[in-house]
Amino acid sequence: MRTWERYLPEIVAAVTLLSATAISLAIFSAYGTFTTAFSVVWGIATLSSVSLFFAVRRSGEDWHQKLRTLFLIGLVLAVVGIFTGIGNNATDEPYAIGGYLSYLLQGKDPYTTLLVIHYQAHVLNLWSANVTSSTLYTYLPLLLVLQVPGAGTNAIPYELLSLACWAGMVYVVRKDQFASLALASPVVALIAANGFNDLLVLFFMTLSLRGWTGSKSKIVEYLSYGMKQFANVFWFVYYLLRRRWVSAGLVIVITLAFALPFLLWSPLGIGCQAIFFSTIPQCASQPSSARQISDLYSHWNYYLWILWVYVLFHPWIRATGKRGVARLRASVPRKAVLPTEPE
Repeated sequence: MRTWERYLPEIVAAVTLLSATAISLAIFSAYGTFTTAFSVVWGIATLSSVSLFFAVRRSGEDWHQKLRTLFLIGLVLAVVGIFTGIGNNATDEPYAIGGYLSYLLQGKDPYTTLLVIHYQAHVLNLWSANVTSSTLYTYLPLLLVLQVPGAGTNAIPYELLSLACWAGMVYVVRKDQFASLALASPVVALIAANGFNDLLVLFFMTLSLRGWTGSKSKIVEYLSYGMKQFANVFWFVYYLLRRRWVSAGLVIVITLAFALPFLLWSPLGIGCQAIFFSTIPQCASQPSSARQISDLYSHWNYYLWILWVYVLFHPWIRATGKRGVARLRASVPRKAVLPTEPE
């Protein structure tokens, strides 16, 4: 084995970050703003985190040591990003969460009261873009309550919360080589450093699936039902695949229980913004929050959910895929072979 191959995981992480950064700078230089291409580039970089497992195996080094090294690299990059703004502010969530919570404390419904915020998004501090965001709250209510917002535009406490959830998630899966190496990726750490609220939800879900057991596991699972809609979809499908019909029904019941206070307050508010996404006729009079197909690939943080599902369930996904391929091959009719006549 060549000497440089001992450092293959670090090389893979560095090449991924440098490649995504170079492409991002080219995009920003050409368009002067963040585009869908920016999210796709970093989304692909996020999905490529699975390559760290293979890089570590190829290196022949102890994977526990490599896990610690990759985690520290990600932690340093994230902390530097939070306190300097380098590569930061890819989302308005660190700024918006304080505004939504402020509305709620003032007795205003965040699902019906428009929030307008202004902030700067930086690209390696070489370029910056002034961003104006005008939105309504579109998630389930518990996510708003459980997050620690920054004071005004000072989003450092909020982003540190996301970073702590990333660290906690890696710690929970530390005994799973495949999952831990992928989630410890510096790219995932940067998602946390940007303040995406997905980290809090995924931490709760990881705790339920791989961390705590018994009643504590169920408590964090049920709490995730009231946070972000991706969690509800995951749990519902998870129980359907396991044919646990009662548990699948509980996902719906508990979700509605969390939404009930806001349904009583303003049914169209939370209904149109967080449940039906303006897809029903009754929402025509409400500000639209309808999701588009393009949202599935134009949001960097959405790729993290794909990565999380794959690395936590890769044995089942691989086994299911192999069974599917085997059934497909068995269903393909073979060509009939005509018997040959003896000479």
